[in-house]
Amino acid sequence: MSCRTPGPTLDGVLGPGEVARAAERQAYRRLAVGPGAPRVRRDELGTGGRRLSSSRSLAFLAHVTDLQLADVQSPGRFEFMEAYRGRPGADALIPAQRPQEALCAHAMCSMVHELGRHLESRETGARLELAVCTGDSLDNAQWNELEWYLALLSGGTVGTEAGGSYEGVQRSDWPGDHYWKPDDVAGRFQLELGFPTLRGLMDRAIAPFGAAGLPLGWISCYGNHDGLPFGEVVPTPAYRALVTGDRKAVALPSGLEVLGRQDALYAAPEQFLAGTALSVRPDGGRRIVGRSEFVAAHLAASGWPPGHGFSSQNLAEGTAYGTVDLGPSVRLILLDTTNMDGDFQGSLGTRQLHWLEEQLAAVHSRYRMPNGKEARTPHEDRLVILASHHGLASLTNLRHLDAGMEPDQPRVGRDAVEALLHRFPNVVLWLNGHRHVNEISLRPSPAKDGSAFVDIATCSIADWPSQARLVELVANRDGTLSVLTEMLDHGAPPVPEDATTAMANMAALHRELAANVPGAGFGSRLEGRPSDRNVELVLRSPFPVMSDDGAVFPAWT
Repeated sequence: MSCRTPGPTLDGVLGPGEVARAAERQAYRRLAVGPGAPRVRRDELGTGGRRLSSSRSLAFLAHVTDLQLADVQSPGRFEFMEAYRGRPGADALIPAQRPQEALCAHAMCSMVHELGRHLESRETGARLELAVCTGDSLDNAQWNELEWYLALLSGGTVGTEAGGSYEGVQRSDWPGDHYWKPDDVAGRFQLELGFPTLRGLMDRAIAPFGAAGLPLGWISCYGNHDGLPFGEVVPTPAYRALVTGDRKAVALPSGLEVLGRQDALYAAPEQFLAGTALSVRPDGGRRIVGRSEFVAAHLAASGWPPGHGFSSQNLAEGTAYGTVDLGPSVRLILLDTTNMDGDFQGSLGTRQLHWLEEQLAAVHSRYRMPNGKEARTPHEDRLVILASHHGLASLTNLRHLDAGMEPDQPRVGRDAVEALLHRFPNVVLWLNGHRHVNEISLRPSPAKDGSAFVDIATCSIADWPSQARLVELVANRDGTLSVLTEMLDHGAPPVPEDATTAMANMAALHRELAANVPGAGFGSRLEGRPSDRNVELVLRSPFPVMSDDGAVFPAWT
C-alpha cells in the first residue's frame, strides 16, 4: 500500500492500511492506496462484441447517491434507536446514527472537486456531461439539509444556521453510550473499537463552509429520506412542530416499545420522541419539506439543466419524475420511487406507471404489448437510461394510509415494473441507490430475444466506501453497446493528518471513520464484488444508433 492520492480506482484502490489503535473488539486501521482494479469484462449475452478505436460515446455520466446530509442536532432524529442494533426485527431502525455523519457534507464537497478533475473519458475522450444524483441527498427531509445539498452542487454556503457549539448525541455529556463521542478519552467506541479522541471536532464539523459547486450539469431523483423524516415516518403536524422546537429526546418514553410496532412509528412518529429530552437551540430552518418544496427548490437553483430534472409541470401536479435528453440517441427518464405513506422501501404509483409506459412508447418504433404482440409506432428510437432512488430489489412498499400523504395510489411493485420494462427493448440502463452497496445485475428479457438492461446500484457517499461511479454508454461497430463503469474515490488523502486543508482533513476523516464501522466498513458487502465495480458489460444494440458527431452504428443482427 502507498500513500498516494486516491481518485479513479482503475489507478489505485483504497483498502486497510496500518493499525492505528488496537482495542477490545477490533483494531482501528488507517487507509492506504493499493494497486488499481482492472475492468472486469462481462459478456453474459454471448455477443463476442468488442470496443475499437472507432467506437463512440453516447452518454458519459457520473452517478452519485445517498449523501444523507444530516442536521445532526435536529430534535426530529431518532438516534437513540441505536440501542436496538443487533436485535431481531430492528433492520428498519438501523442505522439511526453514524459516527461519521457530521462530516458527510465535507466528503461530498471533496467528491464534487474530484468530479471536476475527470471531465473527459479516458476511453473515448467524451465530455462528462451530467451528474445524476439518485436520492437520499437529505437525511431527515429538512429544509436546511436541502439548502446544504443545493449549495454543494450549485455553489454556496453549507452549514448550520443555528450557530454556537454542537448540541447532540456525540457531545461527551449526552446520555447513552451508543455513539462515538470524539471528546472522550475512554468512551465505548475508543475502548472497544479504537476510535480516536478528537477534541472540538463536532464544533468544527457544524461550522459553515463555502462550496464551489459542480463544473457540469446535475439532476436529482427524489428519495425516501428526501421526503420522509428518518427515511420512513410520516411528518404529522405534531412531528413538524417538534422538529423546529427546543427539546431533543434522548430515549424512548418509559414503557414504550418500538420493535414490532413500525406501523405506529410510521403513522405517528411524535409519540416515540416524547421521552426524556434535553434543551437545544430551536431552528426554523428544520421545517420538513415534501415533494413540492423539493421540486420548487430545484427549479430555483442555478446551473444546468434548468430545474435539474424537474419542471413547472411537476410543481403544478405535485410529481417528481421527468425526462432529459442526452445527445441524439439517449433519453434519461427520472422516476420517483418514494411512497409518502411511510416505510423506507420504494414503489411506483399507478399514475406514474402509466406515465412511464407513455414515455417509453414515445422513444420506440416497436415494442411488445401486454399480450405479447408487437406494436409499431411512428416514433424515432432512443436508448433509455432510467434513474431512481430505489432499484428493482427495493420496490416492495405497497403501503397505503387512509390519512397518508401519497396521492398516487395504489402502489405498484417490482414484478409489474420489471414486466413493463421488458416490453421495451430500448431500455439499456437503470441507475439507482438506496441500498448503499455496489452491485451490477444484468436483467435479460424473459422473452429470450437477446434484449436486456443493466441494473446498476451504486454505494453511498454517507457510508464506506464513499464513492461515486463514472458510467459511459458506448456504441461499437459490430452492433453491440458497451456499458463502462468505474468507481471514483474523492481526492482527500488516505490519512486525515496528511491533508493540507481543513476541508480535506474532514473528508478524509469521514472516509476513515466509515471504513472502521463494524459490519459496514472494511470487507463489508457495501464494496461489492470486482464484477460490481469497474466493469465493461456488453449488450446488443436494439437499433442503429447515432453518436453526437453524426456517425451511425449498426443494430445487432
